[in-house]
This record gives sequence, structure tokens and C-alpha cells, in this order.
Amino acid sequence: MLIAGIIGTVAVLAAVAAIMIYKESKEFCISFYEYHSACLSREQYRIVFLSDLHDKVFGEHNEPLLEAIDDLHPDAVMFAGDMVTSSMELHYDYTPTIQFIGKLAKKYPVYYGMGNHEEKFKRQPDVFPGQYEDLSRQLAAYGVHIMENETVRIPEAGITVYGLDLEHEYYRKLITNHLPPDYLQNIFGDVNKEDYTILLAHNPEHFPEYAAWEPDLIVSGHIHGGVMQLPLLGGVVSPQLKLFPKYDAGEFQSGRTTMLLSRGIGSHTIPIRIWNRAEVLCVDLKKTKGNS
Repeated sequence: MLIAGIIGTVAVLAAVAAIMIYKESKEFCISFYEYHSACLSREQYRIVFLSDLHDKVFGEHNEPLLEAIDDLHPDAVMFAGDMVTSSMELHYDYTPTIQFIGKLAKKYPVYYGMGNHEEKFKRQPDVFPGQYEDLSRQLAAYGVHIMENETVRIPEAGITVYGLDLEHEYYRKLITNHLPPDYLQNIFGDVNKEDYTILLAHNPEHFPEYAAWEPDLIVSGHIHGGVMQLPLLGGVVSPQLKLFPKYDAGEFQSGRTTMLLSRGIGSHTIPIRIWNRAEVLCVDLKKTKGNS
């Protein structure tokens, strides 16, 4: 009887865990943030940020995700990388992701920051022949701003957006190759102190180096919330296979710079989520008087 009871308890717990993991993989939440700056040219500017879609499709043709974004009425949509997946299949189909982005681009300005999966397309043309060029061509056809170490100013809002495209060596598993102190300076020059500045930087491991450049806001992804979120301990493991990563999800501060780290909207590498709901970030930027 005791053994049967133990087996029954384990079976119930396994069933509950399976249901929870299934729900976490099928649902998403919206996390709201608000920041103030005197640099803004408008009273308010709302941005929806997505990261790490990894070609996931919610419902029919991503309609639930599109409806959720429409309900937020953003002024712009920005991606912090890994919207696609660099699968080892030579003819990988990311058509649903392109269609999803295309629908967004018909309604909102879209700024596409690069992640390690986009970087892999570009770095390994022998494995992924023509895929980076095809992805870029289709995005450009929709009017998407491809932020490949690019700077775009939004003059009507007083916002400058920087899109960082990190090399493979800064995504290494198990180890961290730190950015040189002048890395961002060499790519973008001085940060524009006249505007509110946003850096789309996929890998949050380099937050200290990003913050030293002093943008106002950094938006990152890549960690997928650590796969599982534990009370007090946070995220459990990163895509670099590092346990309990320092930067897992949420808001981090260094000097005048804030980093928002998305838990991502899809999954990859370890394709489950436990107490770690996929999320959309909604950020309201509001103008203040005087110093920012």
C-alpha cells in the first residue's frame, strides 16, 4: 500500500508538472515598464519589445500575439534578436515569422535587432546558403529597420536607437569573453546625450560594458528567463549552459543606465518553461521637465 501510494503521488505530481509546462509553453504575459526623460520630444512614446521568438507560432498565424500587441497601441515595435532559429536543416522555413513581422510592419515602425541565431546565418553561409540575405531582403521589403550595428534616430520622439550585432566569440558557451572597453564607442561613436537612447543588445552578459557607454535603456534577451525560475535563486540555466546566470530576467540598473531583460516569447536549446512565462515587454517613455 505504501509503495502504491508513493507511485500514485509521483504520478499526480508528474501530471501537474506536465500540465504546467504545457501551459507555460502555450501562453504569454505582458510586462509593463515606465521611464521618464527630459530628452523626449513627445509627452509619451510607447514601445513594444519582443525577443527570442525562435519561429514559435501562437494559435493560428500568431493571431493571439498580434491582437495583444494591437491592444497596446504601440508607437513602435522593437526586437532584441533571435526572432528566427538557425536550424541545422539547410532549407529551414521561417515563413511564419516573416509573415508575423510583415503584419506588424504594416501598422508600426519595426526595428529588428540582431541575435546569435541571425549572426549564425551570416557567419556560416556554407551551412545556411543565402538564408541571411533572404531574411534581410524580405524584412527590408516590409520596411523593417534592420539594426545590424546600425543607428536610427526617431526625430519626432527625440529617441535614438542603436542595434548591436555581436560576433560569435561573445556568445561562447561556458565561458565569457568580455567586450573591450571601447567596443561600442568604435561601432557607434559617442552616445547621443541629446536624445533618449535605446540599445538593442541581445546578450545581457555584457551589461557592465554596455552601461559604461551610458545609453539610457538597454533591451536584451537570449537567456529565456533561465528556463526555470526558482524563488530567491532566479533563473536556473542560460543558453551558454551557465547555472544561475547573474542576469536572468527583469530590470537591472548601473549608474544612469537601465537594462530590461526579456524572458523571451519563444524557446530554444532547452524547449521548456517552468514558472517562467513567455513575455512581451511594453515600455512607456514619458517626457519630464528639467533634467532627465
